Amino acid sequence: MTGIELLQMIKNYEIKEGAEINVLRVNEDYCCFDVVAKLKYSDNDLHWSPGTFRSFMLWDNDYFFEIIESLEMPDKIEELKIKEIKNVSGRDVYYYYGSENKEVNKINELIKAVNYLLDTHNKG
Repeated sequence: MTGIELLQMIKNYEIKEGAEINVLRVNEDYCCFDVVAKLKYSDNDLHWSPGTFRSFMLWDNDYFFEIIESLEMPDKIEELKIKEIKNVSGRDVYYYYGSENKEVNKINELIKAVNYLLDTHNKG
């Protein structure tokens, strides 16, 4: 997309918080693009490392912009629950990562650790 299109998307709040944006320049052979800068969209503003981006790139026809959506961090991850179903023969069948409860317990331990890290991160 062009820089003007990028600015229009920012104006319309169409870019997700934390999205990364590659600034691309047509190389001399016009066969591909080179990434010349990386921007980050945060708090309705563009941020970049000093010396990598100039505002003229937004309206220069040699530059294009590629939005890379960021992964949103969840507040919590739900613990894995074992679901029970009955098969045709009447035997109980458990699913979710196999029929072993210890596998589910290990996954739940991992989920608890991730939730602890998320809580620590969210509290600042």
